[in-house]
Amino acid sequence: MLFPFFSESTADFIPMSTSAQRALQVEEVLGAIFRHLSPYRDGHTVLTAPDRLDFDHAKDFSHLGVEPSPCAENQRALVQCSRVSRTIGPHALQVLWRTLPDLRPLQHLLDVMGYSYADRETGIPFQTFPTHVEPHDNVREWRRYRWYASCVIGVRSLIDYNALEEWSDRGGPPLLPRLKRVRYRYDARSIHRTLRMIVASVRDLTLNFDSSGPSTGENSRSSTVDVLTAAARLAPAIEVLNLTFRAPPKDIYPVLPQFTHLRVLVVTGWMTASLHQAIAALEHLELLYVKLYWSRQEETDIRNLPFRIYRSAKTLVAQTLTDPINYAIQYTELPEVEQLRLEIWPHSSDATEGMMQLIESIRKRAPKLRRLTLKARSAATHGDRPPPKLVTVIEPLLHKPELHTICITLEDNYSFALTRSDILSFPTAWPNIVTLCLAHAPTAATDALPPIKVFFDFVAACPRLETLVLCARFDCTARSDWQLVTIPPHKALRGLFLGLDPETGSYNPGRTWLVLAAALDRSLPLLDLDKTLDLVRPAVVGAQAIKTWEGVVKHIGDLRSGAIEAPCPLDW
Repeated sequence: MLFPFFSESTADFIPMSTSAQRALQVEEVLGAIFRHLSPYRDGHTVLTAPDRLDFDHAKDFSHLGVEPSPCAENQRALVQCSRVSRTIGPHALQVLWRTLPDLRPLQHLLDVMGYSYADRETGIPFQTFPTHVEPHDNVREWRRYRWYASCVIGVRSLIDYNALEEWSDRGGPPLLPRLKRVRYRYDARSIHRTLRMIVASVRDLTLNFDSSGPSTGENSRSSTVDVLTAAARLAPAIEVLNLTFRAPPKDIYPVLPQFTHLRVLVVTGWMTASLHQAIAALEHLELLYVKLYWSRQEETDIRNLPFRIYRSAKTLVAQTLTDPINYAIQYTELPEVEQLRLEIWPHSSDATEGMMQLIESIRKRAPKLRRLTLKARSAATHGDRPPPKLVTVIEPLLHKPELHTICITLEDNYSFALTRSDILSFPTAWPNIVTLCLAHAPTAATDALPPIKVFFDFVAACPRLETLVLCARFDCTARSDWQLVTIPPHKALRGLFLGLDPETGSYNPGRTWLVLAAALDRSLPLLDLDKTLDLVRPAVVGAQAIKTWEGVVKHIGDLRSGAIEAPCPLDW
């Protein structure tokens, strides 16, 4: 492949003799090689792995699918390859220009050839740029510009009014014929220029209507509904739609179903009856992200949502307060949802009861649920009341044996007790469990602490278990009961965190933790020590619990490296 703006007479072509050299003349081979040097990962990776999302309460969801920073080494390699020869240069540049940081590289191309709006002899405004503009005195430069523009698949930065204003003297913005991923911040002053950039090839569109520019009413020609209608008409094959609303969306139901190929919907705003109905009407929706706001003015609407069925959605991610998510799930049937991730924001009171209601609604509304990730915070302490049992909160989940991933993180003032009988009930409740993470502050009460032997019995009953977090303050006294524990070496468990009673073996804690490390090393030969230390945060389980567990993990590492020897049973 040669640059289209070079004539064949100016391109040096030397026949290649060896098989390796001939292979490098195959465009498919070169294309595959340079695609591995892409500075960015696939923009949809984060959308298919919601468990890896790091929520930021101060942001909306408009950043989803955007790589925070490119790989500088890959960028340098592509630039160097583009300068080697005219044979492999186009392949390298196609990958380098595939995702632009913003629109300025295209503007630079026009600056180099001295083009501006003043080059037009007539005063006819440009409708698409630069399709209808091709001065006869710089045909080669326009071919060069068009070739680079055709390489652009995505633009990372949020295109707003200021970005489009830079093209005002050129009649822009530019037309990118292969554009697939683009993000806009809505502004009524530049809405027509924004819509001109939405072409039929777009598959991933972000529209942020929460703009600081002049707002428009719902009856104006550039209202939210009108903009979405135009986008659906201009790019009918959109598969990923990311919307941020400035006000509760109204009359959205007739518009959203016009995106007939929509597979991923990301919404930051309010759950209204119109939006609720619109989501239910999407026939191919697989993934739904929602960051739900809530205010007293909208409380009546969300309490009276009509019952809807999300027939096609398989994954639901929500970041919200307790009340809106409770009502949203209460009035929504999720027959196909297999994966659910919820993050409940800090609440003004103890949200334990609301969380119990939420989990019960999940059990009823999501019959096919396989993976549940729940993070909740509470702004109130339990006071003088006895700490609730964790099983009391998650009791509805014990009736869903199909679950294989459960990750529940209860931050701030949540403190729960986890008893021996509770732990031994988990293998029966979830026979196929693979990941079980119950991260919370352990109760300060010292009565009825589960003995550490319960952990070994639990692990032996869960052969598929790969990751386990139990913050139960295990009692490691009475070493004679567990020091010679014999269970078959577990063939799957790689990540482990155990909350241990810091008072255990206070007369000789170093010996106790060393004996425990030896027992864990015998039972869990595949334990990944690096992964084990990254499973929980001190803010959740407490700094003392982290420090104690790190000491046990260090003993395991020393045993494996031969720095210390396993203690002799006669010395125990």
